[in-house]
Parts: sequence; structure tokens; C-alpha cells
Amino acid sequence: MDCPRCSVELAAITQEDSSLNRCAECGGLWVDGSDLTKILLHANLPALTAIGGQINVDELAGTCPACSVDLVVVEGGEKLALHYDTCESCGGLWVEGEDVDEVPATSTFKDAAAELAGFCRAFAKKK
Repeated sequence: MDCPRCSVELAAITQEDSSLNRCAECGGLWVDGSDLTKILLHANLPALTAIGGQINVDELAGTCPACSVDLVVVEGGEKLALHYDTCESCGGLWVEGEDVDEVPATSTFKDAAAELAGFCRAFAKKK
């Protein structure tokens, strides 16, 4: 599976029957729809559809690493300052990595899931 931004191979971060994928180049995270639902439930967050957001049809998002269809950009959070890319076909979600000089070589599933949950929590804020 390749990164929708960098086109490099995504590294799988697994735990039991769940998996996240991180790009070693840009730090972005890919999660499929069912694993995202599990992460949100464990973080006491509502489903992504309940969090809201606006589709930005003018923004180019790249291609879904799982099924190779175009991703859709969804904006939200305070003053629509955050965005994620989603696949309308498979339900996967792409979150860009934080602006850091160096992407960590390894990441635990727990850390990556907490990063995703934190993003979704911030995305849900509407002030």
C-alpha cells in the first residue's frame, strides 16, 4: 500500500486484528473504516460521520491506497483549520503527519491510535 502523498510504501503498525499504516516520509496515517471505528469507540468519540465537516470539492486529495479511487477532502475543526482525506468507496481515512523534521522510525499502535483519536477530537471542535 502506497502513501497518497509521497507514493512510498506505508509501514504497517499492527495490534491483534487491527492495523494502521504510517508513511516514513511524511508521517501521515492511513486507517481503514473498521479499524477507525474501533479506535474512536475506545477513545469515547462518536463515529466520524457524527463529527461533521465539509467536503472541499476544489481540493485535490490523491488516490486511496487501499482501492485506488480518488480521495475526498473533508474540512472541520475550529475555523475549518483541519482536514482529512477519506475514500467514499472503502471508508478509509488519511490524516497528514505533524510538521516534524524527522518522522519516528517506529511507532506503537497505541501511540498512533492516540494520535488519530486526538486529531478526531480536535476536528470535532467547532468554535
